[in-house]
Amino acid sequence: MDLGHYYSQYGLHEQNEADSVTRFFFGRKLNWLQKAGINKEHRILDYGCGGGHFLKFLQENGYKNAQGYDPFTEQFADTAALDQRYDVVMSSDVIEHDTAVLAHLETLIGLSADNGFIYIETPDALAIDLSNVAAHRQILQQPFHRHILTHTWIIEQMAQKGWEVAQIARHPFFHSWIPFLNVSAMDHYWDTYGGLSTLNEGYRWSALLSLKYWYLGLFGALIYGKDEVQLILRPKRQ
Repeated sequence: MDLGHYYSQYGLHEQNEADSVTRFFFGRKLNWLQKAGINKEHRILDYGCGGGHFLKFLQENGYKNAQGYDPFTEQFADTAALDQRYDVVMSSDVIEHDTAVLAHLETLIGLSADNGFIYIETPDALAIDLSNVAAHRQILQQPFHRHILTHTWIIEQMAQKGWEVAQIARHPFFHSWIPFLNVSAMDHYWDTYGGLSTLNEGYRWSALLSLKYWYLGLFGALIYGKDEVQLILRPKRQ
């Protein structure tokens, strides 16, 4: 399968400006990383950075040593970025796209400095009910997602390689208790209007005509099924 063909049309690879909602969620993600110890002096690699949106957000907020790598985005396809080691290596919704997940974990470890940490965000197979595929279309997301892993499997594999969990969140960074800014409401919006391609369009106010959208917008955070996970992993203490 020629994945390059599909990624050329992938919404997250567009190099457009992040909107205000995206920047709000980027701020929440950065706050979480700051709790893990990220600072502006750190060498940071956003591995699989897509269009570089979060990378640009980091740089605009003073993280001048942040850089990105993505083989499917020409601007970030220079493999010289893989010749260095970093204090923070981020894999944000990337491992599920890789055809070789164990090699992906090894790559992240190989890119990490001795006292660095790894951030992984990915869908969590533990929350996916394959008898109700329609409820998980945005997570299964074909043909892009090649493997959906359980967070427990990732933790076990990393433990075998000498790494342990320092922080865990059973939700993606783009989830909150603010009305309409929760995964359930956003998944319904994307399902209705064409998936990730809508990321490069303005908000469709016609969505507010849907009673289901209102219900999910107001109560979606309460019924969210924890189908993504964020992990901070560090080398085990000797």
